[in-house]
Amino acid sequence: MARVVRGLPISWEPIVATIHYHALVVMVAWSPCGRFIAVARFNSTMVEILDAVTLERLYTFESPPDRAQWLCFSPDSRLLTLVSTQWELTSWDLQTGGPLGTIPSEPHISSTQCFSSTYSTDGKVVAVAHVDLSNTTATSISTYNLLSRTHTFSHRVSEGRIVASIWTYGECLRFATVKPGFITIWEVGFASKNMPVKVESLPAPDVISCSEEFLFLPTLSRLAFTLREAVLVWDARDSKLLLDFLGGSHPTRMSFSPDGRFFACGTTGREIHLWKESPIGYTLHQKLVFRTCGDISTFLSPTGESIIALNYSTIQLWSTKDPTPFLPTVPTRLIERTNFILEFSPDETLAAVVRLKENTVTVFDLDSGGPRLIVDTGMKVLGLGVNGNSIVVVGKGKVVTWNLPAGDCPFSARANIHDSVQTTIFGYSGPPHRQLVPYTSISRGFNHVAATGDTAGESEGLNIYDVSTGRCLTGTIALGHMPWFTPDGREVWCTDSYSAKGWTIIEDNESGLTKLEPLGPTAHPSGGFPWRSSRDYRVTHDGWVLSPSRKRLLWLPHGWRSDEKYRIWGGRFLGLLHRELPEAIVMELYE
Repeated sequence: MARVVRGLPISWEPIVATIHYHALVVMVAWSPCGRFIAVARFNSTMVEILDAVTLERLYTFESPPDRAQWLCFSPDSRLLTLVSTQWELTSWDLQTGGPLGTIPSEPHISSTQCFSSTYSTDGKVVAVAHVDLSNTTATSISTYNLLSRTHTFSHRVSEGRIVASIWTYGECLRFATVKPGFITIWEVGFASKNMPVKVESLPAPDVISCSEEFLFLPTLSRLAFTLREAVLVWDARDSKLLLDFLGGSHPTRMSFSPDGRFFACGTTGREIHLWKESPIGYTLHQKLVFRTCGDISTFLSPTGESIIALNYSTIQLWSTKDPTPFLPTVPTRLIERTNFILEFSPDETLAAVVRLKENTVTVFDLDSGGPRLIVDTGMKVLGLGVNGNSIVVVGKGKVVTWNLPAGDCPFSARANIHDSVQTTIFGYSGPPHRQLVPYTSISRGFNHVAATGDTAGESEGLNIYDVSTGRCLTGTIALGHMPWFTPDGREVWCTDSYSAKGWTIIEDNESGLTKLEPLGPTAHPSGGFPWRSSRDYRVTHDGWVLSPSRKRLLWLPHGWRSDEKYRIWGGRFLGLLHRELPEAIVMELYE
């Protein structure tokens, strides 16, 4: 359905599926069987059960009117329980689709936040761990009988603080607490009103007293915790660190796979780090990147083969099986140099590309992807135009037309200059720091060049130039940049991130004068903008390329994505101009 005509030889990210909501997602949970994912949203009374392979909606349950704060499945994946912000517990049977009733809230825990839960082996009792919002060191566990729909008992631990996760051990409930130098394991019966008893004490680093986020893996006695921008994993059995990672962003929610093979952590910098167990500790296995900013929560599947990443209103499902090669990045100081200019020929046979303000233009064949011509223009290129016979290159103060070699010439063939015209394009003077990066467009017949630039340091001017003489024909103040001629050459448009404005080019043959007549605010360009497909292909906000019939063709890796105005369409071809990539990407799409 798609092929890369020109681009980087990288592997696709191991994305499985993406789902986007119009409201904030407050909680997701895996079923123990690994087949289902439960989702609760902000300001919604619906709880959804999604397929864990496709993220398609399987079931929908009506939840209490107040917001959800926790979701948990029973061990057999049959029951789902929701804990609301008002501490009402509501349960549903996934097999029948029916509700099992609601357990009223307990007033003494209304100001606490749930952070872990577990069911009894028979699924009749659920235990919920919670923390006092006004005192994060005060933690408790409450148990509820789902059959009688009653609160059983609440246990508050005065020695240390309870950490996630609490777990089921035979007929009992177990949990871990931490304090400087120690991890203590406690046990209590699900229906017991007796105080929990100590089962075991394990060594821990003293620095855990400075941490706020903890995650305990009971099967291997491993404790994950955060210290500012650092993530650490401590093996309590062998008294050693398995991971000590310092990232550039603050870590967010962490997750272990049940067997400990994988450990994941999101960050406030749009990144997901996934580590895999090795003889020397945890080594980085994958580094995944979200498109949108914000805190990212991670949830590894029961098998450890998949991971859910949650960012505000978007859920993405990834595979953990194969590592993803890192994309090459460009230092920040070179970002402006890595913008590209890409133009397609009208007959969709050729394309020309050059790095903005650099000299080398490559014209390549869209069928084979191979170069047809590589030419050193001898000037910093600011604009391109291409058809079946020639290319036009715009530089500061010059417009050059180059002949393309006929037939299947090798790419080293010399290009012949068809014409070279001196012009006043970008020949203005002024303080360098007040000049914006200029943008150009060449009409399809190579008659005119449209150029925008900050001529006075205050406003952007749009000027139209005659290619054959280099003379400036007319100009106006443009509320935007990125000029573009319609295919018939009769209109010129300027756009920015928020708006677009167009002018009709009116030429008076008798006087030889040219002027721009503004188009109305409701006018639309004939043929559409080059950054919008004339064949109605689309790219969604989460990176899916859709066909005209809205069929999903492929999912773009994050590193290949670019803002809409930096996507160039040429019929069935899509050019991706991401300024952190070392070259432009061109793809051919098929229905």
